[in-house]
Formats: sequence, structure tokens, C-alpha cells
Amino acid sequence: MDREILLKQSNLEVSYDKDEQILYCVWLGFQNKEKIMNSGEKILELLKSKRCAKVLNDNTSVSGPWQDAAEWTAKNWFPRMESAGLKHFAWVFSPNIFAELSAQKAKPDSDVVTTFHSVYDAEQWLKSKEVAYN
Repeated sequence: MDREILLKQSNLEVSYDKDEQILYCVWLGFQNKEKIMNSGEKILELLKSKRCAKVLNDNTSVSGPWQDAAEWTAKNWFPRMESAGLKHFAWVFSPNIFAELSAQKAKPDSDVVTTFHSVYDAEQWLKSKEVAYN
């Protein structure tokens, strides 16, 4: 698997698998509203620049709650991601219960998002999705 690293910062690493057309977003450590909003904008730009419709959002390394950004994520960021072409968003929850509760709260009322507890399962699901970017 050949992934191109697009972004590397203290709270987030983003890479892209050209063959599978999947944008991998790996969140790291404690998050806060400012970090999530700034990183969310970068992910949106990368999604557009790669003309990508599939995202694997890996929260397995997130520690602690971030519910202060949940409403922004669900009501502001997700609609813009969908307008930019997002079709399938595989969200892998953190084993940290507070991080998972924040993610549950941030999940939009949209059939674009499917949740998982395993990166492998999320990846297999995304790979099964044939999608053309539009």
C-alpha cells in the first residue's frame, strides 16, 4: 500500500491512497475546538484537492473529550464536506469512552457516515465502495 503523506501535525496526520482513493485522517492525543476546527478546514481542502469521496477518520489514538467542537463538526463541517464530494466517511471510534461520546455527539444525521471500532473493518468497508467523485 502506497500512501502519500499530505499533512503531519501534532494532533493529526493525513495521508492519501491513490489506488483506493481514500483519504486517511489519523487524529492524535487530546483535541480541542480550535485544533479540530483548524484541522477540519485542512481536511476539507485536501478532500477537494484530491477530488476524493472516501475518508477513513481514525480516532483510535484520541484521548479525552472534545464535545465543545461536536456541534461545529456535525452542523458546519460535515455539510461542507458533503458539498465538496464526500460520499463515504468511515469513523473509527476511540477506545476512550469520553472521546467516543464526543464523536457520537459530533456525528451528523447523514447516511454518509458509518461508524466502526476497528480500522481494518472501516478500511474494508471503504474499499468495497465504488464511487466516482463529482
